[in-house]
Amino acid sequence: MTDFRNDYDDSADLDANEVVPDAPLLEEVDRQAQLRESAREAEGNYAHPATDAAETAAAAREATGGAPRGRSGDGDAAGNFSPASITVVQPEAVETEADSSQPLFRPVTPVDFARGTGAGPYTAVLWDLDGTISDSAAGIVDALRKTFDTFRMPIPSDATLLSYVGPPIIDSFKREHLDDAIEVQHALQTYREIHDEIGLDGTPPFAGIPEIIRALHASGMPQSTATSKPESAARRVLHHYNLLNEFEAITGASEDESRSKKEDVVAEALRRLDALGVDLSNVLMIGDRYYDVQGSAQHGVPCVYVTWGYGRTGEDDGAVAVVNTAAQLAEILGVQL
Repeated sequence: MTDFRNDYDDSADLDANEVVPDAPLLEEVDRQAQLRESAREAEGNYAHPATDAAETAAAAREATGGAPRGRSGDGDAAGNFSPASITVVQPEAVETEADSSQPLFRPVTPVDFARGTGAGPYTAVLWDLDGTISDSAAGIVDALRKTFDTFRMPIPSDATLLSYVGPPIIDSFKREHLDDAIEVQHALQTYREIHDEIGLDGTPPFAGIPEIIRALHASGMPQSTATSKPESAARRVLHHYNLLNEFEAITGASEDESRSKKEDVVAEALRRLDALGVDLSNVLMIGDRYYDVQGSAQHGVPCVYVTWGYGRTGEDDGAVAVVNTAAQLAEILGVQL
């Protein structure tokens, strides 16, 4: 049978000393962009200080004791980014009250979906990556900020940038009209080069989640990722966590992000597990955003919503359960930490 883990190749890593060519300035691409840029420069509203992702993540982890954190709190005196310090911008598709709180624990309420009830015992588990397994916000936000700055575009607020953690990055660029001035694929490549340069030190796993994944694998539970992060990047992260071989399949966005929407990624994950002979009669999705809940539901897969990620109250609508801690998730999955 085909092995969809695509074993990690260390040679694929970028050389730390490799020089990444500068992306073209907007004025080199679009005369109208040059005029818009001149106007912004005159107003002084495009500059933005850089933030060190590793320092940001370390400060946030220190403030929370390294545990999954909520969405309240204050940033540091320098105004550096911390997911705990800002209010998340809710996607337009979700209507919720204007606050950044997360929902409280809610036990499993069984459903009658085509590929699962939401209640165990489960036959397979699908995992979101960013905000569910990986505490990746600081690194992603820093890379997004530097990408916008590279192209001399107005840099969105930290709240807006954080809301882009989870959905396809290419959609985030389009939302900021970045494709009006440059080819969006060029922006995507620039973002990836910057993010790779930042490295993985600023993206630790959430406490207790690697242990759950290993326990599920040891019990014989088939697992696949279902992430909007490109598969090559997902493999790098899971290799860094020493989790790569705990999954039957590593499923994510295609490299050109033609497959990046959550429903498309879930469909591909199910296809790969089915090709491996996995029983798909009672599958469970685990994720932290509205996209996980709705994307999996489109394929008859119920979702457990986790609150240590980057969502907010209302994004759990349609989830079969809400968990606030790794221990609560472990109990639902029937494993011991």
